[in-house]
Amino acid sequence: MMLFSLVLSISPGPVNLVALTCGFNNGLLRSIPFVSGSTLGFVTLLFATGMGLGEISLYLPSAYDYLKYLGCGYLLYLALAISTSKVAEPNEDPRSNTFSFSQGWLMQWLNPKAWVACLAGCSAFGVYESDTRFSLFIGIYLVICFVGIASWALLGSKMNSVLRSHRHIKLFNKLMGLILAVLATALLFS
Repeated sequence: MMLFSLVLSISPGPVNLVALTCGFNNGLLRSIPFVSGSTLGFVTLLFATGMGLGEISLYLPSAYDYLKYLGCGYLLYLALAISTSKVAEPNEDPRSNTFSFSQGWLMQWLNPKAWVACLAGCSAFGVYESDTRFSLFIGIYLVICFVGIASWALLGSKMNSVLRSHRHIKLFNKLMGLILAVLATALLFS
């Protein structure tokens, strides 16, 4: 369970790319609300999946398709927001470019990678048969997911100390927006 949680929490994906961008633009401390929202969003999705929400996909396969379209649309919206975000001026409130707790939470519920991780994890570890296993899985994921997403935000904040010019920051934001858009498109057609 720990290895599964670590691999899926630390591997590149939409949430981690946004955490990297948030850390780059705002630093680690100002990224904590997004990281916390993403973590709790994922854990509530995992809980709902373990409680039976995942079985809806068995009876309504088109529900997953609608979720995929909605999620990819949201990711494309975020990609545009990231790539067109302006660089904060020294006298400007740095929180103006920060992603919020609620954006992190919502992003997980609209993230196809999160749904696949929840469905696969609940099935692989038999959480439907054991409340103890289910509780353990949620507890493990809570800690590891937070550390995994926060690691990306920390990496972003460390990258910012190297790339300080406005030009570099704009280029970084455009690149992250492009990568997120490509990832959203790939998820849409997978």
